[in-house]
Amino acid sequence: ALPLLRVSVEAFYHGNCDINDAKKASQIILGAMTSNCNHVGIPKTKIPAKLVVKTPLVVGQHSVTAPTLDPQDPNTAVEVYFQMGKDNLMNRVLVDMLVQVLDEPLFCQLRTHEGFGYEVSCSARWTYGIIGMSFKVVTASKSANEVSTRIDDFLRSFRSEIDSMDKDTYTEHLVGLAKNKLEMYDSLDEECSSHWSEIIEGRYDFDACRKEAHCLKSITKGKLIKAYDEWLNPECPKGNPKKRRRMVFQVIGSGDGPVSTGRPVVENWKAVGDEIDDLIKKFHQSVKNETWGRVTFDSR
Repeated sequence: ALPLLRVSVEAFYHGNCDINDAKKASQIILGAMTSNCNHVGIPKTKIPAKLVVKTPLVVGQHSVTAPTLDPQDPNTAVEVYFQMGKDNLMNRVLVDMLVQVLDEPLFCQLRTHEGFGYEVSCSARWTYGIIGMSFKVVTASKSANEVSTRIDDFLRSFRSEIDSMDKDTYTEHLVGLAKNKLEMYDSLDEECSSHWSEIIEGRYDFDACRKEAHCLKSITKGKLIKAYDEWLNPECPKGNPKKRRRMVFQVIGSGDGPVSTGRPVVENWKAVGDEIDDLIKKFHQSVKNETWGRVTFDSR
């Protein structure tokens, strides 16, 4: 029973029930935990924070390169991750709007026209209160470095596309994103997953989508361009390389041709998981294990 003295439990009761059912379930859980000890709970301030490593600002990139776990896998996967900072409503919505504007052109150019990979996408990332954005490509024909360089070239050239976007097109993107955020859940399971993710991440803002849709009214094209230049654009206005919080993760396969270029040599494939863990530890050490610290949320 002694270990239970330092255990914290969060439960989510959801479905065809009311507040009384939830209270009964809470008492059952509490009773099971305290029946053989004097457990009185842990204050939230005492619960260990989920700390996220801060990616330093650099002109180039921070890289983690690993082989595929399956030595016969011919594919190479690349994720280019940009870190924006601690959560706030405005920046969260700006990132969602950037994804809305970028995702289709990125796929059309790299996947459809250039055949850079058979999986091409970009998405928002929200990791324990830290806002980010990632670009992913899975390829069987290009090297990992070719992919990461091509993504940066795309970001460099697409800046002018946003700048020249007419009012009607920009409004269509805004309205489309707002509609997505205000869509009803398709099932109880989907709704439950959404609420549970708020609990896991520690934000507890179960009305976030409605707030984000309302915030979209204030997202002008000028604000979007400013965010693009600050977070994604590889060049400053004078054309010089610019510092960004950019990380490149490369998982390199064993296919023929350029796709396997740069693949790390592994002598003991049974221990490949341990070697990958070592790579991550070395990255943490290289950035001196600096984190964003404890994140507090404003759910107003």
